[in-house]
Amino acid sequence: MDKTLVEYPLLFQDNRIERFYIGGKLLNQWRKAAASGDSHMCEELLVTSIGAISKGKEAGFAVSRTTQEQGALLLSDIIKEYPEQMLGKRFHKYNPYHLTVLARVGDTKVRLVMQCHPKREDARRFFQMHMGKSEAWYIAGTREIKDQALCINAGFKPHVTRELWHELIERQDIDGMLGCLHQIPVQKGQTILIPAGMPHCVGPGCLFLEYHECNDITIRVERNINQMLLSDEEMYCGLSAVEALSLFDYTTYTSKEIADKVIMKERILERQKEYTVSDLINETDNDSFGIQLIRINGTYMLPAFDGHRIVIPVEHDLRLRAGDKTFELIQGHAALIPAACHGLRLEGQDCKVTIGIPFISEKEEN
Repeated sequence: MDKTLVEYPLLFQDNRIERFYIGGKLLNQWRKAAASGDSHMCEELLVTSIGAISKGKEAGFAVSRTTQEQGALLLSDIIKEYPEQMLGKRFHKYNPYHLTVLARVGDTKVRLVMQCHPKREDARRFFQMHMGKSEAWYIAGTREIKDQALCINAGFKPHVTRELWHELIERQDIDGMLGCLHQIPVQKGQTILIPAGMPHCVGPGCLFLEYHECNDITIRVERNINQMLLSDEEMYCGLSAVEALSLFDYTTYTSKEIADKVIMKERILERQKEYTVSDLINETDNDSFGIQLIRINGTYMLPAFDGHRIVIPVEHDLRLRAGDKTFELIQGHAALIPAACHGLRLEGQDCKVTIGIPFISEKEEN
């Protein structure tokens, strides 16, 4: 394996997978791919070193693979060969041989299944995994769905108790379960943060770009969803119902509290003639990862950083220049920037770019 590979941005082959929800039409349009209708092939894993948990698939399914021009190599193999150059020394120590932040994108014309993801301590206790799964969605696009609100559902309402939630799940009272969650309107360009443990589901009509911690465990609470019947394994990931439901965070919120908790506000950090840099998520919001939004009309020099980052143009294409090499990054596609890649220039016109940045909390690093 050529060692110089890790000194440049890594681009990846298409990595479409099947999910329980239905969509994909808007996703193909956004990624400038061949037109298609909606189906269960509605999610693209953009950058992942762990792949996805999927029925009938072995561990390592859907790990990212570089483009043919970059050797068609599995990302996990590159990291194994050059862990510190890829991840950064302290991030490799924190989460050995894996990225700390991952990225995917989904497009849905239906509501997703109600679910939650494990907190860090639960991931370690029940699944022997180092990281939990907090996640954030950048709403990259929307479409109208007849008689359906453009929204996400998240967080328990004030009346919800653990006992009520368990009872509704046992009865599979879907309307009652949905009634336990806040319905939050969303629009294109918004960023939503879902902490690990919080109940949630994306509503219909959303093209959502998701940055998340290095984990793919999902606890689902609906037996039937979109004409698909889920097994206990697909719902509870090998746990008993009691264990699985203990992973939910039963904190309750008023409407204002949940909006303040999950709807992120853009904070402009720097404004120059050729670019504007904003925080969408930073260390004050969570201790897992951050997201920056860069508006580029010209050139932006990516600042030095001692770890890896994920770059995704959400509006218009992007050009990456590193040393004597140039990489074309199409809207909706992703590049992983290894820790050993320095002096990277981002070039574009009227281009919006999101950058996923891994964090390590003081408690975890010390």
